Amino acid sequence: MKSLVTAVALQAILLSAYLPLTAASAAPSSQDLVSAIEKAKVLSTGTRVAASVNGPEAYVSTYRNARATDDDCKIEAILVAKTIMDLAPADISRVTVYFYNALRLNKRKEVAVTAGDVKAFGAGQLSQEQLLASIAIKDTELNDPAARLSAYLQQRESARTRKKIETYMNGDTMEVVADLDPDMSERDVKYEALRIAEKAMEKAGAKTNRVKVSFADPIAKGNFKEISFDTAQLVSYDKNLQSALYNIQINPVTAKIDIQALEVVDGAAKDERSLVLKKLQGLDKQGVGIGPFIKQFFDIEQMVSNGNDDQAAEAVKRLTASVQEQEARTKGAKAPKPVAATAASSAVLPVGKVYDQSYMNRNPDGLGGGWSVEDMVKAPEQYVKEKETQLGGKESADANPNFSKTLSWLYWNLVQNGKTAEAAKYGQRWMANQARYRFPEPKRAQK
Repeated sequence: MKSLVTAVALQAILLSAYLPLTAASAAPSSQDLVSAIEKAKVLSTGTRVAASVNGPEAYVSTYRNARATDDDCKIEAILVAKTIMDLAPADISRVTVYFYNALRLNKRKEVAVTAGDVKAFGAGQLSQEQLLASIAIKDTELNDPAARLSAYLQQRESARTRKKIETYMNGDTMEVVADLDPDMSERDVKYEALRIAEKAMEKAGAKTNRVKVSFADPIAKGNFKEISFDTAQLVSYDKNLQSALYNIQINPVTAKIDIQALEVVDGAAKDERSLVLKKLQGLDKQGVGIGPFIKQFFDIEQMVSNGNDDQAAEAVKRLTASVQEQEARTKGAKAPKPVAATAASSAVLPVGKVYDQSYMNRNPDGLGGGWSVEDMVKAPEQYVKEKETQLGGKESADANPNFSKTLSWLYWNLVQNGKTAEAAKYGQRWMANQARYRFPEPKRAQK
């Protein structure tokens, strides 16, 4: 016997099948598909959805309700497919929906729906039973370890965002009641309790001397797992944890970002954020270094994603002012003229001199590296490449005042060793960065 939800859902498709569709002006992005599915509310509230597009095919991943039948999955897949095809009728002709098992993440059900399926039902060529019978549902298994891990992490993150948490004070004890994830191990429970307790103590202040965390079992109703911490215990655990984690290194890595492909996230001050992004993209096209601005932009996007709307609004005002100032400097600044090749061997450029007897054979930029002056003069290009790598790439290096010292130090050591022509390009780069970023002039040499 089909559920009432199934009948109503299919009837909704039938009633909407003849509504005029407006073709999208451009092929939809993955985020467009997710937004359309969430807006249409074709899945249960809070269900995590991911999507991708490959030519005329769209792929959607979500989680299957534990009580859903195969027909329920088919109905949800049809509703998802109809939503996507309404969004992009000229672009998407096939939608495959993967329903993951929240408890066994290597297992999933796969349903493929074509535009022909939806149209045939809408035109009355297929009955509800015929439509369901014509659509296949397959049980598949993920054998790729990376794919299984991705599914697991997405499911855990989705569970965390849906988790119900209640808090209240009982004397000087903060009591927290949270849902227990079905697949949490005993160690997971302890980690989660410690994390919650630390945040509770941080937010509650001096009035709280103890935190009790109770995890409600979602299957065995009325059963809880309780863990309590007092202030002294939390301090002790934190010290032990910090000690255990001390030797774990965090290595900063900066990937190449395509500035022109960036888009702002939905949320507060979207118009203002879009405007400042366009300004940054314009500066990037002109070859102006925008590394520090991009970091600020990403910080603002994170604020919006976290719901810190007021903080984001103020931050975008400050960033806009800084970018406008950079635009003005770029328009007014004259690019340094290259030194003519014929004069390069003898011309000494007006490069701020970082050349102090106290430095001797060490670098003045604070970046280290163990380069002697002799080695640096022999392999200046390799020396610069190493400094750029330390700072996350050429663009980030140019925007760093310490790298300005690197260029000056290199330039004057090459000049001192009779390599003025070879030094010229490093001097010109120093001058260009000074004009762009207005770094402070380095201290003059001490004779």
